[in-house]
Amino acid sequence: MRSAERYRQLAVNYLDLIQALPYPVALFRVTDRRMVLANSRFCKDFQVPENSGITDENGDRRNSSLEPDDHPPLRIRMIDEGTIRLDTSDGRQVCIDAQAHPFRYDGEACWLVTSVPVPAQEMPATPTAKQEENYRALVENLNDIVYTTDVHAVVTYVSPNIQQVSGFEPREVIGRNFIEFVHPDDLPGRMDQFLNILAGGQQATEYRMITKTGDIKWARTSARPIVRSGAVVGVQGILVDITDRKEIEKALRHSEEKYRILVQNSKDAIFVIQDDYIKFMNPSASEILGYDWERIAEIPFWEFIHPDDRPMIEHRLELRLRGEGLPDRAAFRILNREGAVRDVDLNSVLINWEEKPAVLNFLRDVTVQKLMEEQLRSAQKMEAIGTLSGGIAHNFNNLLMGIHGSASLSLKELPPSTNASRHLEKIVSLVQSGAKLTHQLLDYARGGKPKMSTVNLNQLVREAADTLSATKKHIQIHQHLSEDIPAIKADQGQIEQVLLNLLLNAADAMPNGGHVHIHTCCLNGFEIQGKPTLPKDSTYVRIRVSDTGTGIPEEIQDRIFEPFFTTKGLGQGTGLGLSTVYGIVKNHKGEIHLESEIDRGATFSIYLPAQPPTAACPVSKDPPQQVMGRGTLLLVDDESSVLEPSAALLAQMGYKVLKASDGSTAITLFEQHWKTIDLVVLDLVMPNISGRDLYYQFKEIDPQVNVVLSSGFGPSDQTEELLRNGCLELLHKPYDVAMLSTTMREILARGATA
Repeated sequence: MRSAERYRQLAVNYLDLIQALPYPVALFRVTDRRMVLANSRFCKDFQVPENSGITDENGDRRNSSLEPDDHPPLRIRMIDEGTIRLDTSDGRQVCIDAQAHPFRYDGEACWLVTSVPVPAQEMPATPTAKQEENYRALVENLNDIVYTTDVHAVVTYVSPNIQQVSGFEPREVIGRNFIEFVHPDDLPGRMDQFLNILAGGQQATEYRMITKTGDIKWARTSARPIVRSGAVVGVQGILVDITDRKEIEKALRHSEEKYRILVQNSKDAIFVIQDDYIKFMNPSASEILGYDWERIAEIPFWEFIHPDDRPMIEHRLELRLRGEGLPDRAAFRILNREGAVRDVDLNSVLINWEEKPAVLNFLRDVTVQKLMEEQLRSAQKMEAIGTLSGGIAHNFNNLLMGIHGSASLSLKELPPSTNASRHLEKIVSLVQSGAKLTHQLLDYARGGKPKMSTVNLNQLVREAADTLSATKKHIQIHQHLSEDIPAIKADQGQIEQVLLNLLLNAADAMPNGGHVHIHTCCLNGFEIQGKPTLPKDSTYVRIRVSDTGTGIPEEIQDRIFEPFFTTKGLGQGTGLGLSTVYGIVKNHKGEIHLESEIDRGATFSIYLPAQPPTAACPVSKDPPQQVMGRGTLLLVDDESSVLEPSAALLAQMGYKVLKASDGSTAITLFEQHWKTIDLVVLDLVMPNISGRDLYYQFKEIDPQVNVVLSSGFGPSDQTEELLRNGCLELLHKPYDVAMLSTTMREILARGATA
């Protein structure tokens, strides 16, 4: 801004200088040869009205040319080098000895004429000494540099101002070829300009000039040929220092380039809306909306907004154009060229675009972010439900353990043939069914660690399909299995349960028959759509189970993985099938996804990470048989319904049992009897002192202590830690006392052979 003000002041100074000159100075248009400006001396000498000059009657500067009807026209006519004839409207002709220099004024090509009038009848061949002195004074006091050269580009004259611009004195320039002062890169253009002027043209150009100190300055020169007796004898022109202007232009270009780079490379869409149309957009906007510039310019912006959100955005834009305050952020949906719905955040600001009001918009595609947030909320909800389910399963297992123990004690006191004995056997059987139910809850709650092994997924699919085909003959199962899928690291039993639950769910959705399609394939993470939480640098095996059933209503799709949620009638389902599937899949670090429409079936897609094979699956053991034993046990459990019947059963089997219902009692008993205690059965979840802390206190007293853990929860990080640090086994409640008896015998046998 300071440079612009400087140029304005220089222009004012220049006009003041011309007005103050005691010699006639005027400006004529090249196109029609009419006078544009004149100083007072020129108006006086050639009888031109004063108000057609540089100042009007109030002393204010005029900045426009004469209108045709304002005053009688004064025209210029070139006669010969140094001689100019002025024609007036009243028929007078005034010949003057003058110099005319090319000049641009208010965007128009003009001649700047400086002269001393002489009668038409007295045209001297050469100027007088006085006239020459006057001309020299005028030229040397101009801010611009005046110069002349011969036809060989040798400088024949240069005004003193050359020293201010280049550092060279006039005597150091005159006699030298002008190419010595031109930057080498600009020399071809200057030579072309010089030859063009010698051919009779008039041309202005900008180039770099080398100063005396070796610095570079920018100059602008306007020149025309010098003609004497009809022949071109040289070139005369005006040179202006435009270095400041060039620096401003460079700074503006640099600033514009920085902003252009930022705008063009922004991941956010940046665009300008004016009169309902997009007037400018960056590549990100084109990518999000799906249109290039040529096509989008014909489409009103409102067509990109989802119809449900359109009124809100139209009202917002109306308020913005009125200058009213609005929240910075607006969230809505857009429709791209393919009709896909994208969630976006918009920030906008009111601007002027090409001198008209417009709105500058910054739009960010948050579709993936919203999907991740939704999945995170869903995962948090499911985790909370899982925690609740795990707690319920734990408490229920303790109840089942008490029922099982009491029923077992009662059975021992009754003859086998009585009705009461048969009823108690039924209770024991129901307890075992209840234990399976709580096991499903624990799988959902992800409280248990799967027993991992290398699993051939295609083989599991074939076996599950054969099993279902044998029992559900009203459906047809089609297998589309990719033979090149890698093995997965998984709990084979749990994955079988996942497949059977999904197939049973599909069969239930097609009571009158239908088709089930099972697909397997291998995918890279970046190929998976709709699951941004899965790492993109991993490989996954996908199982897809599709049916042609009734479909799942959209309003309940976000609840189908909740425990006990079912659309089946009373007694037709537990509501744990899909929740168990969800828990197992999440426990295997995978994801499950549902797609469904009413009357068009449902598709469940499961993604499991493909990993290198690990150890083979453990071999299952035969169920233990109840045997009599010997030895001393410390039984630690805060639930009396578990502690009392278990202790009684163990005592009946021949063991000496020490009972502790809390941590303090357990420590006291262990300190007193640790030398005779063969095994500690330790409940993990207890108040005040946890089972974990008790174990480490037992280890301080007896580093060789034998401890079996018991819990209503499944395996966890805590149990894994304790098993690594010396605990022998984990018994899941409700456990069979016969299993505990077998474990006891094995421990005593190891101790005897040690």
